[in-house]
Amino acid sequence: MNPIVPIIMAFGAVLFLVGVIVLARLTVKKTKTIKFFGKEYRLWRFVFTTTSSGIALIMLSIYTHKLLPPESIQSESTQAVIGVSSNLRYELETILPNDQNNARMLNTITRFQKEYQEALQNKDKITLDILTMEMTQIIELELEKQGHPSHQISSEIDRIMRFLKQKPD
Repeated sequence: MNPIVPIIMAFGAVLFLVGVIVLARLTVKKTKTIKFFGKEYRLWRFVFTTTSSGIALIMLSIYTHKLLPPESIQSESTQAVIGVSSNLRYELETILPNDQNNARMLNTITRFQKEYQEALQNKDKITLDILTMEMTQIIELELEKQGHPSHQISSEIDRIMRFLKQKPD
């Protein structure tokens, strides 16, 4: 998370709570005006301004979080392409064309290898089977898109899956 996001969100929450607390407290006292920094404001105007500013800052922090992704996600995506072994990279380059799909496929493979190794460590057979089925389907779809013959697709999938199930370098 970007460090500015929690600061903006906290400031927005404080403003919102100040508005709600002032409204509750001064409504009980039946006060119509508020003196703030030497100026007099009507109660409804002060409460509306503080609560709406608080809500706006909270929404701004959410938007900022979506707009400025954390550095860790950006670095993971660059490391994902690097983390694929040279044997697997060679196999993929012989089967898949070297284009945008190849980079996306390498990211998918890196994610698969990471999750597969975690499932192996946890000895989770169901997760291993699901991950294998999912990756097999993704590779099959990619090969069909490229126009590989159907009798060749299963052997290519088996070959790639053997490499994928190995421990990454």
